[in-house]
Amino acid sequence: MLARAFALVGKVWKRTPNMSASTSPRRRSHLPPQPRHLYHTPAQRDIFSVEQQLLQSNSGGALPRLDCISKQNWSKQPNTGNMENSAHAALDSIRDTVEGSFDQRFATLKSIGEDRVNDDELELLLKKKSAPICYVWCDPSPWMHISEGIIKTLCVNKMVRSGCKVKIIMTDWFARINHNIGGNLNKMQTIGLYNIEMWKAAGMALDRVELVWLSDEINRHADEYWPLAMDISRKTTVHRIKRCYGRRDPFEEFTAADIFYPSLQCATILFQKVDIWLLGMDQHEANLLAREYCKHIKRRNKPIALSHNILPNLLQYPEEEHRRNPLLAIYMEDNEVDISRKIIHAFCPPKLVEGNPCLEYIKYIILPWLGKFEVVRKKEDGGDKMFLSMEELTTDYASGALQPGDVKLALANSLSKILQPVHGHFKSNSEAKNAVEGVKEYYIAK
Repeated sequence: MLARAFALVGKVWKRTPNMSASTSPRRRSHLPPQPRHLYHTPAQRDIFSVEQQLLQSNSGGALPRLDCISKQNWSKQPNTGNMENSAHAALDSIRDTVEGSFDQRFATLKSIGEDRVNDDELELLLKKKSAPICYVWCDPSPWMHISEGIIKTLCVNKMVRSGCKVKIIMTDWFARINHNIGGNLNKMQTIGLYNIEMWKAAGMALDRVELVWLSDEINRHADEYWPLAMDISRKTTVHRIKRCYGRRDPFEEFTAADIFYPSLQCATILFQKVDIWLLGMDQHEANLLAREYCKHIKRRNKPIALSHNILPNLLQYPEEEHRRNPLLAIYMEDNEVDISRKIIHAFCPPKLVEGNPCLEYIKYIILPWLGKFEVVRKKEDGGDKMFLSMEELTTDYASGALQPGDVKLALANSLSKILQPVHGHFKSNSEAKNAVEGVKEYYIAK
């Protein structure tokens, strides 16, 4: 029986907006306190009875305590023989098959960045070039947010199927000014290889993508890169640079590297021969800075950016949203136990659609990847229902026909289904195992 604790008369739910992957160009992500090891075997399904009951009965926001979840027996081994092939799932999830017509290519590329795309510029580019060069920005991270793993895989596969020449630029060189990495370029490259294995496990079409390391590009084209970076910094005020960081901890001191970093980002975007950039919304300010610089120097070819979505925090209260709180988001490393625990505590009040992180996960992860969202309920609660569109789901949720407990249970099951092949890859693939070992060896949690 579903609880309705959050349907109190006069209760107004508010949620402080905050992007879960980063609050600054340096990608100060919400990182777990230590690396997760993907080849560790998740527990059997039968140990989830507590989580299942909590998911079904939980009608909204975060639980007051974390000790309501019993310790799990990590020694049990699951049967991985029936794991789905994630590569097929990723490719099949792109429902709008692109056959090469202008309208199809335009609609597919625009769908990546939604309303943040300059239609006129994109339309002109596609009319001039049948195979535009598209660069994908990647900051290597020892913990890959599901936005970077799944949403980026969906976007890259769309670009590939649209006929684009896709290159992923691994921005390893910025390890030089990353205090979490300690300026160690080898460490950042090891983490980058781990990220590549993650995309491989998720089903990204890497056989049709070129991988580029920024350190190699800067070494080969230093005579172009550094004069450009210096000119950008010369023409940009410190006040404008600080705007690139958005909301920042007022007690966190700016370093000289922080001041120079956006200029380096901007130079990276501009010195490559690129038609389209795929950026996360956390890189949006860097792209705006690049376009402002082009306008300042009267450069005609401004970069076109497709900014993919980054999922919001799962928690409600700002004071809990510490960047190392593991409950903030779903990561590619998370197993069924992790996912269930995080979704239990997720903010999901009844009838609230706007600012509901669980619905955002369904919109940008579940429906694009699986093509459907399956809710399993008792007959007296409405029976099972399959949602094929976000409009149908939000209508039911806003009316109260679909309750938070049902959403959470279905969301946890869907996320586990999507990420299960990732764990299978890191358990069985030797290269993936070596990548994890490399991260374990190099990364020291602060």
